[in-house]
Amino acid sequence: MLRWAATACFVLGWLGLCARMAWPRAWDGPWWQAAALIGAGTAALTGAEGTERRIRRLKRLDAYRELLEDPAPRPAEPDADPSVFRLLSPLHSPVPFRDRDDELARLRHWCEDETDPHPIMLLAGDRGVGTSRLALELARALGDAWTAGRLLRGGSGQLFRTLRDRGRPALVVVDEADQRSDVDSDLHSLVRADVVPLLQEFGARGHGTPSVRLLFVVRHAERFRAVVGEELKYSRGTPDVLRLLADAPVLQLAPPEFDRTDLAERHAEAMAAFTAALADTASSRRADGTEGPHAGASRSGAPVRPEPTSLRTPLDVHAQALATALTGEPAPALSRRFEDTAGVLFERERRRWLRSAASSSGPGIPALPQLSDHPDLPERVMLALLLTGHREYIAASHVLERLPEFAGPEEERRRSAAHAWVTWALALHGGTRPAARMAEPWIGPETFTHWYLTTRLRAEPELLDRLRAGLDAHRSEHLAGVLCRACEDFPEAGEILRRYVASDPSAHGYDAVRGARVLACPERVDPWIAEGLRDPEPGSRPGRRAPDSQDLYNLACQALPEVVPLSHGVLIRAYQRTRRAEEKRARQRKRELRRGERGARTRHP
Repeated sequence: MLRWAATACFVLGWLGLCARMAWPRAWDGPWWQAAALIGAGTAALTGAEGTERRIRRLKRLDAYRELLEDPAPRPAEPDADPSVFRLLSPLHSPVPFRDRDDELARLRHWCEDETDPHPIMLLAGDRGVGTSRLALELARALGDAWTAGRLLRGGSGQLFRTLRDRGRPALVVVDEADQRSDVDSDLHSLVRADVVPLLQEFGARGHGTPSVRLLFVVRHAERFRAVVGEELKYSRGTPDVLRLLADAPVLQLAPPEFDRTDLAERHAEAMAAFTAALADTASSRRADGTEGPHAGASRSGAPVRPEPTSLRTPLDVHAQALATALTGEPAPALSRRFEDTAGVLFERERRRWLRSAASSSGPGIPALPQLSDHPDLPERVMLALLLTGHREYIAASHVLERLPEFAGPEEERRRSAAHAWVTWALALHGGTRPAARMAEPWIGPETFTHWYLTTRLRAEPELLDRLRAGLDAHRSEHLAGVLCRACEDFPEAGEILRRYVASDPSAHGYDAVRGARVLACPERVDPWIAEGLRDPEPGSRPGRRAPDSQDLYNLACQALPEVVPLSHGVLIRAYQRTRRAEEKRARQRKRELRRGERGARTRHP
């Protein structure tokens, strides 16, 4: 607006000056009027250009927040009804950071030591030990003198150019670099899509730029290093990047060792923090003052974690403290069973879904259809989107149309109803920004999500049969990966995985053996995959041809014998049987052809 006004003043001034010179008798006004307009316009144009340059510079300086997540804690909105699992996430946890001071000091020294020749480091550890929280605390500890944060999804394209404009040393945290619940289960695909472009851009940045440190948070450091090295060689990565990756140090986190006194202290500290956080939000108000168990949380039917010891990780301690704060009961003398803790948390989450769905209508906004007749529909919608991992509205709507609640209405009404539910679900669990969560329904830490999936699918096995029909290859791989990780945590999910593999051994078995390759304990899923491959369901996937020897050979190559030996053995035997049968049929065809040729010569000598 200022530029347009300045241009108008400048043009009017010159027009007045030209008119004064061409027709002095027509305009006998003073010369200073035209000169004043020209001067004012010139000054305004100069000021507008300077202002625009400053605005562009500020935008460049702040552009990194589109690529890196702000590590500062965010207060909850007063009238919000946040997920109870939000308090267990590293970014929003109210529990003070404890027990990792030595590791934090080592990471900070690695960042600030300019003589350290390793700009890349791997931070490895199992789920729940605190790797993501440690990386977040490192970003917070570096302060304003650094540009630090977690790399958001799809944010590597302009990252280093943006960091160069900042002019400060930077720490880029790549969280869940080798295994994520919102993508396919193949580690090579994940590395090829996200990690390799980041490393190539890192190696191509010019000299003289501010220092940049890359911290990869992974589950299995050496496997991640090997896969990234293979993909870099395949994509012709520079030798310097390969060397930096090969020499990258590894910081391995193990669960802290708590004695009974330390455990009681950590539990009390976490419970006090959660109680204060719940009191500050509207979600702290309970309708009946208690939290009942989840519908599937009975001791007889709930899946049980195979580890005999409880409270193995900080996440276990925090989850039990959160359940105690939610129920308002005194802290139990003995630790809660995991299934009891998960039941309390998911009952709270289920009530939140129901409240949100019931209040989603308003002026000009129709109420969610089918809710009054099916009060458990919000839970089924979340389960469907979580299993299939759909991010796009249209594709997710097609998935929901397979639920029995949407059967019956005409096609247009069915699609409209499914789209309304997808809009509700993605708005509720879409995260802070699309770049941060990719509009993926996100429910708690993976172990709790796997418990929830196992509980619901065991109670309602036909739901999986409805959802798996018609999935594309990428979504089928996602579903197989989710079931494999659930089976790794809970043996009760094995029967679900077996049925999924047996429904289409060629396609689903391929996805399952690939999903098993990224697990810490693939031996837990191997027997179920092998059984599904050995005994396919009769009449599964009608209209599809049976796998030939080449299909079975390709599948056996994916089932690495050192990872899934039972499945590999089943596939090798199936390959040998199929190969012998094919060779036998080929010999029979040759004999029939020879007989036909002899008969033709006999009839026509």
